[in-house]
Amino acid sequence: MINQRDKQIFGFIMQEFINTGEPVGSRVVSRRYGLDISSATIRNIMSDLEEMGFLSQPHVSAGRLPTKDGIHYYLDEILKIRTIPKQEKTLISRKLSKKTGSLKDTLQKAGILLSEISGNTSIVLLPKINAFTLKRVEFVRLDQGRFLVILISKSGLVYNHIVEGDDISQDDLSKYSNYLNDKYSGLSIHKMRKLLSDEMVSEKSMFDNMVKHALELGILAIDNVEDSPDFVMEGKDIVFNCPELTDIEKLREIVRTFEDKSRMLRLLNQVYDGTGVKIFIGEEIGNIGTNEFSMVASSYSHNDTPAGSLGVIGPMRMDYQRVIPLVEYMAKVLSTMLEEI
Repeated sequence: MINQRDKQIFGFIMQEFINTGEPVGSRVVSRRYGLDISSATIRNIMSDLEEMGFLSQPHVSAGRLPTKDGIHYYLDEILKIRTIPKQEKTLISRKLSKKTGSLKDTLQKAGILLSEISGNTSIVLLPKINAFTLKRVEFVRLDQGRFLVILISKSGLVYNHIVEGDDISQDDLSKYSNYLNDKYSGLSIHKMRKLLSDEMVSEKSMFDNMVKHALELGILAIDNVEDSPDFVMEGKDIVFNCPELTDIEKLREIVRTFEDKSRMLRLLNQVYDGTGVKIFIGEEIGNIGTNEFSMVASSYSHNDTPAGSLGVIGPMRMDYQRVIPLVEYMAKVLSTMLEEI
């Protein structure tokens, strides 16, 4: 158990660590925070906190650093979350209005705002088209047996993927896309998938070759479309310039991580199905090349269904008091915006 005085001391240590990133000594805490107790007493408290696993001492003569468990305790028991300033709420609401461009453009702006306001790297998992309303589907012949599928959602998201099948002329591909657009535009991909399957066994598809081929192509076009997630990342240079990455090997590894799409998607998928803000500290993030970083992330939803997630990646000493409410507010704004799509 930690009494109120010890909690206060640990809170000051965390604040000093967030401000400087350096080991914190008892004398600094006593002098900077105007405590009416001696440095020796503070040292004893710090020693107790070290025994609890909340602090570590890199060298015998050095001050102490918060551990992963210590930071979690600070977040759970000490930190008081503030609301983000009114001017920042206004800025976010204005910048993320869907009237300013496509949904993808808006989500990219969300990433830029997250990075600029938090002073860290941001990452936003884009919604999967499976949950959104189809506006158009287009087929473009590339070469024999290969064509490009272009799915355009009502919200402006565009998904492209290449499929292989029988060789089909561009004229026929255009006929098939026109049929599908007439029948299924305005429906969700999920609904379209079900109706395509139902129509495949109807009499019309059995006696009309054009309809049969259009339906087959439609099923091929949306097959596994929800397994093609994408993300945007902003402010990578902020992380690259962190003092925590003075080790060139750590820097190289985190650069490789940021360039590895599957690893970044795994990070964001940790919060995709959850609710509320989640915080991952050190090795909890996964293998990104250093255990000295944290991620604050949240999912956002579309009609109460998880649609994507967003997060901030930065040093373990990031300003959680500022970052946590920012991520939470941004997720709420995106969810509200998606409700209108």
